[in-house]
Amino acid sequence: MNMKKVTAIFDEMVLTRVEEALLSHGYKGFTIHKATGRGAYADTYNRNHLSAHIVMTIYVAFDDAEHVAKVLLDAAYTNVEGEGLVSISPVDNLFWINSKSEASAEDLRSIGGQYEK
Repeated sequence: MNMKKVTAIFDEMVLTRVEEALLSHGYKGFTIHKATGRGAYADTYNRNHLSAHIVMTIYVAFDDAEHVAKVLLDAAYTNVEGEGLVSISPVDNLFWINSKSEASAEDLRSIGGQYEK
């Protein structure tokens, strides 16, 4: 399988900026979840010290992963301690539920990833 999974955790206040950046680079397929957690920064104003964040997952062709990670890093950057992270993971298999068929890297490029390398 020639794909990667890019996962980003960032402050929910920059979600619109991140979405717009991805769309402007041709990436329109992603999943977002609201999450709470604690890393380098702890919200001392909340009793449990947890901060609200977004977890975004994007499946991309192998060659697109670093570019997508850079787009995410640039868009989510606020120069604030504990603002999040981006990871790139290998994908062994990915299947489309509607057709019960295995997805290909070209399938993922058809829903985004048209940029100059």
